[in-house]
Amino acid sequence: MNEVRRVVRIATYVPAFSVEGRPTAGFDEDAFTLGGTAAERVWSDRHDDQGPILLHLIGEFPPAADWGFSAVLGREVAVVRHPPGSLELVKTLRELEAGEGGAALIVAADGRAAVGESPSTKPSTEGAAAVAYLLEPAETTEPFPVGKGSASRSAVAATLRTLEGGKGGGTSVTLVGDWQGRPAGGRTLELSPGTSPVDAGLGVVSEGAYVPRARYLENLPSRWRFLAETCGACHGTTFPARGVCRRCGRKDSLTTIQLPLDGGRVVAITTVGKGGQPTEFDRQVESSGPYDVALVELARGVRVTLQVTDSVPGELRVGARVNTLLRRLYPMEGEWRYGRKAVPAGTAPRTDGKTPPSA
Repeated sequence: MNEVRRVVRIATYVPAFSVEGRPTAGFDEDAFTLGGTAAERVWSDRHDDQGPILLHLIGEFPPAADWGFSAVLGREVAVVRHPPGSLELVKTLRELEAGEGGAALIVAADGRAAVGESPSTKPSTEGAAAVAYLLEPAETTEPFPVGKGSASRSAVAATLRTLEGGKGGGTSVTLVGDWQGRPAGGRTLELSPGTSPVDAGLGVVSEGAYVPRARYLENLPSRWRFLAETCGACHGTTFPARGVCRRCGRKDSLTTIQLPLDGGRVVAITTVGKGGQPTEFDRQVESSGPYDVALVELARGVRVTLQVTDSVPGELRVGARVNTLLRRLYPMEGEWRYGRKAVPAGTAPRTDGKTPPSA
């Protein structure tokens, strides 16, 4: 029996925003943040040190996706791009299952249902969404039940149809994330149809938060995955990681750890109103109004300042729990800069199961 790849885990992500019931990418979301969140979820239980991952991207991803998924997953990634569409998703699934090799990922994202688009009368599963498939080598002849596909733009809708088409096949996969076309266990924030997007150009000149691109890339392990260092000599924790203990200054006794991405506690919070924001966030404020900034305790004695998203400004309180998601921050030097933002803990829970809930 030959060893072939099989789907072992599928993760979905649906934005918290909607327009007339249609999931809609927020002002700080695009195909990369949608797909990056789905990829984080599908990879969350993996802690191996195997070789590079083969990653197939299905959709219209920004240039940052070519290097960004490696930073999201913390390992080398070989990216193959495909045009959008569930037919391309089905084709890629079949091709990967027919081949041999190590672990592979497929990430499909549709960010075109974005803020500023006209509302649609389609069902709630037809809109902005992302799905990620994890395939691993397995000694089995039982394939993943691939349906006929459809012309639907929604990755979640296509996946649900694929699973429904394969009922009775006996294939079991672990499902993670938002399986009802909306954030599982969270709330949906309705936007007005006329809300304007923030995508009008990338030529913003920084007047206060300028970070050279080299420094930005160097800090991604800490800023995107919350990597920190603990010192075996003084037991201090340094975050962001700097290669030297901030407490005792030693470099020879550091161990890298990952701080929790979810469940942080708000210890202070403020609302930034129009006129109080750095220039990098001018378009954001013009588009969506004031925003909250929270000081969040990730672990005992370790705090980070995060902008709050997917929330009504002024609603989050000290003591509340928050999760974090990768989002766009601001444009700089002709590209978007990305980082983690806080969301109310009920907005993006991580749920596992063997079968999807009824949609």
